[in-house]
Amino acid sequence: MPPSASDLRTIPLFQGFTAAELEGIAALFVPVTLDPTKPLFEVGDAAEYFWLLTAGTVRLDRPGDDVFELRPPALIGELGALTNLMRSTRATAAPGSTVWRLHTLAVQQFFADHQEQGLRFLVNLLGVVADKVLRDQNRIADMRQHVVTTQKELKRLRELVLDAPETPVSAPVHDTLDRLITKNRRVNYRVSPPESLAAHLRLDAGVAPVTDISRTHVTVKVSGMPPAIGTWMSGVLHLAGTEMLLSGKVYRVVGKKVTLELDLLIEEFAAVLEGYLTRVQLLDILC
Repeated sequence: MPPSASDLRTIPLFQGFTAAELEGIAALFVPVTLDPTKPLFEVGDAAEYFWLLTAGTVRLDRPGDDVFELRPPALIGELGALTNLMRSTRATAAPGSTVWRLHTLAVQQFFADHQEQGLRFLVNLLGVVADKVLRDQNRIADMRQHVVTTQKELKRLRELVLDAPETPVSAPVHDTLDRLITKNRRVNYRVSPPESLAAHLRLDAGVAPVTDISRTHVTVKVSGMPPAIGTWMSGVLHLAGTEMLLSGKVYRVVGKKVTLELDLLIEEFAAVLEGYLTRVQLLDILC
């Protein structure tokens, strides 16, 4: 027996669907034979399926981040499957759980054949994404406020160290506080260029895609041997159709990723970079 209409009724993507329509969608799901030694999907896997939990629990584990335990009814991984994203979590079903899956292509074909339902599905999808972005914005605002409070306390501690009698630990404590204050400055916030606003750095050795960028640093992925830390590099930075000259010192090297600490930019280039950063940041804001 496929999942019931009641299994789907409380899922936001299917709000507004009739019982008969939900039964038609539920019939698309196929049962999953669980292997206790394998997760449903792993970090980095291609997102090809919707997963539906109707009994038991599924544990979502994001390495280095939160762990969530889902209970039924729960639709898992639908946004990743619809947008061809790589999985960012590991999903593991508890023994005895009942899990179903639905291939993305089957979903697309079904709503192509039932366009009125497909329109409602898209409206619900936009609502889900907008709600997620809004909640993310609220969390980011909380984190930003925590950073501001932390910055004030770090500066206060730095002043206390300067005003106190000098001891063997005064200099290292002061320098550590100073580095933390500098690192947490808003000017150092980085953004990752999306595909729609792709950026790359053209060097003598070839083209290096930009993986993240800020007002003071840019990280690129080189194809050949990465340069040594402390060496100087220059090239032409392409920012979604706009170009500017760029130079800087190699600040960090991790594998093929090279981070440059930018030289002081002339006013014209600083404006180009600021405009690009603003365009990318606006993609994270729900107006």
